[in-house]
Amino acid sequence: MPTTPRDLPLEVLSALVDLGAELQAEEVDLPRVLRLATENAARLLGTHIAWLSLYDEAARSMRVAVSHGVTTPGFAEMQVVHGEGLGGAALATGGPVVVADYETWAAPGLVRDAMLREGVASVVCAPLLRGGEAIGVLYVGNRTRTDFSPTEVSVVSALAAQASIAIGNGKLYQGLLEKTRTLQATFEIHRVLGAAAVADLGLERVLATLGGLTGRRLVLEQHVVEPFEIHSEDPQETDPQGTEPQPVATVPVRRDGTDLGTISVFGEPLGELEENALSHGATVLALELMKHEAARAVEWRLRGELLEQLLEAEDVRSPDLVARAARHGIDLALECTLVVIDAPALGLPGLRTLVRRVLDSPASGVDRKTVLSGQRGDRAVVALVGEGHEPARFVEALLDRACGEVVWIGTSGGRPTIAAAMREASACCRLARLAETEGSHVVHGHTLGPLRFMVDMQDLGAASEFVDEVLGAVAAHEERGGARLLTTLRAFIEEDGNHERIAARCHVHVSTVKYRLGRIAELLGRPLQHWETRFEIALAFRLSDLVRAMPERRRPR
Repeated sequence: MPTTPRDLPLEVLSALVDLGAELQAEEVDLPRVLRLATENAARLLGTHIAWLSLYDEAARSMRVAVSHGVTTPGFAEMQVVHGEGLGGAALATGGPVVVADYETWAAPGLVRDAMLREGVASVVCAPLLRGGEAIGVLYVGNRTRTDFSPTEVSVVSALAAQASIAIGNGKLYQGLLEKTRTLQATFEIHRVLGAAAVADLGLERVLATLGGLTGRRLVLEQHVVEPFEIHSEDPQETDPQGTEPQPVATVPVRRDGTDLGTISVFGEPLGELEENALSHGATVLALELMKHEAARAVEWRLRGELLEQLLEAEDVRSPDLVARAARHGIDLALECTLVVIDAPALGLPGLRTLVRRVLDSPASGVDRKTVLSGQRGDRAVVALVGEGHEPARFVEALLDRACGEVVWIGTSGGRPTIAAAMREASACCRLARLAETEGSHVVHGHTLGPLRFMVDMQDLGAASEFVDEVLGAVAAHEERGGARLLTTLRAFIEEDGNHERIAARCHVHVSTVKYRLGRIAELLGRPLQHWETRFEIALAFRLSDLVRAMPERRRPR
């Protein structure tokens, strides 16, 4: 049975001084610091047990960190909520707390039960404080009732103070050590990534290097160069429930304020070192993407010059043009679909930017390796050569990226030469501009049907004469100040003679529609119900639109 001496002998005080020196010397090994303080507290006071609890700011509670002389397994699991128990009282007052009869003093609860199972009868504890911050509490206890003297209480307080300083110094030293290690590791990361950037390894190998440095699976998504999605390692399969792993972080890849892509990071949450590596890695990847953008800009310029030459050339199958096109991966023997885009509100620079962004998008619906892009006047021209293209999808992407600006688009069907496709697409673009509907409009060459042959005709005089023969009388009446009979007649043809729909379209009453149709029949000199009459009128309107869509130099006088 240990004793509790009332007066500490000189050798005990000397041991206390030696212990203080030893504790102060411990700058790194915090577990040893805690163990020394606890064991020597029991040794110097001659108590049965001693333990030290550390305060967790996040959990707002204290847990036993180290103990000496404890026999029951549940004792080490004790958790004291902030402000409660002996430890809470010591931290609240900032000084030692002495309890001679613990069973009577303690309030019922899990902590009291654990203490009594251990047989604790008397306790003295002192807070571990540093700069007013709570670190923990040092306890000593006996299984027999003990009246601790002021000297013994002072010893516990002195040990607690020494442990506080040692723990604080140890944490500070450990923090500086970790900072130094992080700094050294960061330098190494920058060196490796810098070497990768200089070596021009390419996107795949730079991403793989970054994944190795961070120990993370990474996915780069970008819109500059194919493939648009790159993995640092083989993609993981979905789990048995069919769900895919979610990234723990997303790092933007930017250059001069422009978003080029993102890096998705998988695995455990990121530490400071991984964040530094990913930040630097994103910069290196941005440089790689900028290299690709610069190379592609040159390629687009050369392809634009080739398109201009093909549109101007009399013989597009000349050996020089065929060879030049082949260097760009273009086979002039293949059919070509042309897209002509007109957007006055955007201006030519804005229109070029719109087309470039759509062509750069993975959702453009085109194979960029067989695309020529340029301009004719104030309109953009895109040639889709051969197969592998979805013109309708490309047009939809243009309209989506236009963000509400009015855009008129014409497309050709597959034509044997770029010049033929250009004539058809230009005519369709003009038809789109002439459309009565407000806002953006698209006319596809295949919708011209049998009239496609007229796009290649040099003399449209006969077509104009036919239009005048069929619609001239109605047009002349309207020009003299009559009602809008041409508009009503077009609605009659396109709405298949339905009076209600014609009235809604022309914003007039049904009775007005009936009156106008009767007047039109008088001017034409024949009833409108006959199928031959309707066919001629429909054809006249289509020819009229097509003639108006032709360039000025090809229109009949």
